[in-house]
Amino acid sequence: MKRMLALCGAAALLISGCSKPTPGEYFARAEGEEAAAVLVADTLTDLEQRKEAFADAIGTYTELIEEYPSSDHAEAALFKLAAIYNNHTREFRKAAETFGRYIGQYPSGENAAVCQFMIGYIYNNELGMLDSAKVAYERFLSEYPDHEMAPSAQFELENLGRSPEELVPSTEAEEGRVAKGGGRD
Repeated sequence: MKRMLALCGAAALLISGCSKPTPGEYFARAEGEEAAAVLVADTLTDLEQRKEAFADAIGTYTELIEEYPSSDHAEAALFKLAAIYNNHTREFRKAAETFGRYIGQYPSGENAAVCQFMIGYIYNNELGMLDSAKVAYERFLSEYPDHEMAPSAQFELENLGRSPEELVPSTEAEEGRVAKGGGRD
């Protein structure tokens, strides 16, 4: 009888030790992996090495999203995943797709407006897909006209395809204007 109780106790410990993590546990683990990757990635110049540094965080955020798609942590994880693709691994198509997935799953989510803006930004500034950028910015302005990023979206829309150099007066042109007596007001 004692042996049976010991076996049952051991089985219970084994089962509880093998249970899947809670959404909060997944999220905390992924954030730790992401923080560690940021520290390492800041020293790396090779893009493939940067991608490898973030592989664990990407995997854990993805597991959380798949295991607990309706949790608040999944919403945050999806946004963080898109940000990793955009900011760290520079996988812009994946970033735009993931920002779009966020909007599809959480249309009223706290980051939906930012995601919509980022889709336009990525299409315009990273992928050179001007037609797609235009659609994304127009959608942003239609759905979030009073958002704090609306002026930026309007500016981006008005300047699609223009390089930063085209948007800022060149130093030579500015110097010439100043030399002719047309200084700044």
